[in-house]
Amino acid sequence: MKHKILVVEDYAPMRQILKDILAEYFDVFAAEDGEVALEIIESSEPDLIISDIMMPKKNGLDLLDAIKSNPKIKDIPVIFITALSELEDKHKGLELGAVDYISKPFDIKEVMMKVKNILKDRDSYQAKTELNKVFNENNIVIDDRTSEFIRKTKAYISENLGNPELSVKMISTALNISLSTFERYFEKHFHDTPKVYIRTQRLEKAYLLFKNNYTSVADVAYSVGFNSLSYFCKCFKDQYEVSPSTIIKKSNS
Repeated sequence: MKHKILVVEDYAPMRQILKDILAEYFDVFAAEDGEVALEIIESSEPDLIISDIMMPKKNGLDLLDAIKSNPKIKDIPVIFITALSELEDKHKGLELGAVDYISKPFDIKEVMMKVKNILKDRDSYQAKTELNKVFNENNIVIDDRTSEFIRKTKAYISENLGNPELSVKMISTALNISLSTFERYFEKHFHDTPKVYIRTQRLEKAYLLFKNNYTSVADVAYSVGFNSLSYFCKCFKDQYEVSPSTIIKKSNS
């Protein structure tokens, strides 16, 4: 059985693009605002919601608040579609419980990876919840802290990639975990050091921006948290074996 995804977006062309991207793998529903979305959620119970923030009638933040306030649907994960300028709304979304963000302009591969990873985590959580119920009489507790740690860590790093001051200490503090424990958990579950992982994520975001017709190497470098343009170019070439300018030329050809 296919997973069900609800796309909430008031701009019809964008709504259609997302539907077309997802329809090959999922059952996709669509709504033009938060009010219509709530009606669909009640009748269809989607496994995941992708929602714009700025919408008429009921915006994305109001929709997320309504979802989290309803015990029957509060566990449905919500991904926000955001513009780079909506930083305050992103922070509010994290506080309310959004699990991730898709920044405009978005990359199709990135959207699919985010959706599949979140659904995989959700399926794992639900399976463990069912096992907890089955074995409850024997006092067997199946720990879901690992998926929760991974989900929250990814979300925080993704949200703060553009901050050149982003550090391992900042992440561990945000997750309310001691630095030593965070580093140990991170390397165990991400199979990399936090610093290397953050740098890799920044370079991947830069690559997507170049592929989406961002032509200023300096602007992209600074937007993903690099203070030094020369260091950015070196790291980019080390990871992709080509320079940023080469990617730009290929994307524009």
